[in-house]
Parts: sequence; C-alpha cells; structure tokens
Amino acid sequence: MNDVLKTLPILYCGNDKVFDGILISLLSIIKYAKNPLDVFVMTVGLQDVKPEYKPVTLKQTMFLESVIQEANSQSKVHLVDVTSEFKQEMYSSPNVATSYTPYTLVRLFADMVPGMPERILYMDTDTVAHSDISSVFETDLTNIEFAAVRDYLGKIFIYFNYQNAGILYLNIDYIKKTGFFKEVRERCRSRKMWFPDQTALNSLTPKRKFLPRKYNEQRKLHDDTVIQHFSKSIRLFPYYRTVNVKPWQIDKMHSVFHLHEYDDILDEYSTLKKKYIS
Repeated sequence: MNDVLKTLPILYCGNDKVFDGILISLLSIIKYAKNPLDVFVMTVGLQDVKPEYKPVTLKQTMFLESVIQEANSQSKVHLVDVTSEFKQEMYSSPNVATSYTPYTLVRLFADMVPGMPERILYMDTDTVAHSDISSVFETDLTNIEFAAVRDYLGKIFIYFNYQNAGILYLNIDYIKKTGFFKEVRERCRSRKMWFPDQTALNSLTPKRKFLPRKYNEQRKLHDDTVIQHFSKSIRLFPYYRTVNVKPWQIDKMHSVFHLHEYDDILDEYSTLKKKYIS
C-alpha cells in the first residue's frame, strides 16, 4: 500500500435514511482495519421531489465519526452536500423518478468535490465487511477510471462483463482528467435507463478493470469474502421470487438468510442506535 493510502478513503452517498446502513458498514470495517478511515458522505436534499428525501445531517456524521474514532482517533467523517450541483445538472433527468432513488446518481458528482482523495472506495450503504478491506487499495488503477466486480445477475442476463456499481474503486484524479463522470452524468441526465448510473457506467467505460468477486459478494458468503453486498436478488428455487433483505433488518437476516455471521456487529449497531436516539 502506498503512502497516500495509509488512511483508507471511503465514500458513501444517500439521504438521512442511510444512517443505519453506514453505521453497520463502518462498524464492520473498523472491526478488521488497522488504518484510520477517511470517510466522505455525499448527500442531497430533494424534499421538493419527495418529502422524505432529506439530506444526511451533521448530527448523524458527527456520531459516525465518534464511533470510528473509538477504534482510531485519526479517523474522520466529512459531510458533503452537493444539492446545488445535483439540481443544476440532474434535476430534470428522467432517472430522478424511477424504482431506484435518485441517490444512486449522487456518486457521479464525486469529481466535483474539493478535497476528494485521488483514490477512494465507493460503497453502497447495504455493504458489510467480512474481513480487512485494506487489500482492495492495492489495485492498480493506472489510466483506469474505476475497478468493479461483475454483477452476479447482469453477467447472466445482460452480458458477461457487466459490472455491479455497489462497490467501485474510483480513480478520481483520472476521472477528472478524462471527464468520465461528466459524460456519465450527461447520459443519466438525457436518457432514461433501467439501472440508471450502473447502466451508464457500463456503457461508457473505455477500459474495464475487474475486482475479484470477494470484494463485492452479491450472493452467498464465502470464506474469502471481504465485502458482502446485500443487494436485491432473484431466487429461482423452490419458486421464482425477489429477495431484498438489508443488514439493519436483523430478524430477516436470521429468518431469510439464516445468517448469524455479523451478529456481534449488529448487536453493537443496536446498542449505538439506541444511544444515538436518546
């Protein structure tokens, strides 16, 4: 790991409802990582689109910072509000009102954030670390905009090299140089897509870099899994159905997935959530 990445830079995006997911994700990361974390939380206020689309609050990020500083006093959490930039470019996009929230598009503004690290790991807020994530930062991104894992379903139903955007190791400096995110934002602004920014990222990436499956485990937990991603999935047996269970739905983690691997983290999350509310 080079000197720049002695601190682990991590990016999350969303509204105030992602607090639970980020808290669980960070608790899982600090369980294993020895390095201090440099966490960026990008948010947008879109109450005029839906009343519940409220931005992440300073209170929430200050609490998250206090939690990760218990593990390493040098860790930081930065709250970045890009409402103005988002509305200027994306407010009229047909992808703002889809089955996916407009917050999937917020990460596409990372190149516009002053002080954003030159390399950063974007993580969806329904991801949980199963071991130390530090090794992902050793991935060579020379002349590459991002690295990602193949999408479990997309590689079957769309095309084999279709990548999942839930975990993205981003080369922000190179993205600025090539204007890649600007191009992706324009595609999302002007054309409606089924999986908005994920489709645009896959369509427009000039050169692909693949991360091993273990960095975005979208299906069954394996011994070598580094990050498990609890994304919406399809089950064909014993009958066709969709499954969409999130880490903070603790009872369903047990009853649907029969998964107890993260119980210590979820117990800590429950305790801290009560402390935050009080």
